[in-house]
Amino acid sequence: MIPPPRCMYCEATAGELVAVARTRVGDGRSVWTSHACAPCRIGARLVPLAAHPAGSEGGLHYWPHVVPFELVVRLAELGDGTELRPICDQLFPAMAAASSRVVAERDRGAAVVQAHAAVLALWAASGAAADAEEER
Repeated sequence: MIPPPRCMYCEATAGELVAVARTRVGDGRSVWTSHACAPCRIGARLVPLAAHPAGSEGGLHYWPHVVPFELVVRLAELGDGTELRPICDQLFPAMAAASSRVVAERDRGAAVVQAHAAVLALWAASGAAADAEEER
């Protein structure tokens, strides 16, 4: 019998647990999925696995500092956040370019603008989801 998933931080089994990482174990054929509850996802600023950017290896991803705490809270309310993946596909590469010293300054500035645009899109996605919940 397979035990129920537990939060990787507080070991809770109740509430909505969302997958936040998937890693290969042993000989590489087995996969371990790590889950986290909403309070731990907020506290650790964890990105749900379904929202990881394309090409991700499945390790833990954290919301970058450009994403304010209030938005992290709203994003945690979305659960697995599958609708956030296209936005994360823009946000994470933009943050990598914005913080890179090998990228030209002009291009870093453009990456910062792109990251802020992605944060605005996250606000819109979290607002749309919150509004849909209120209508129910």
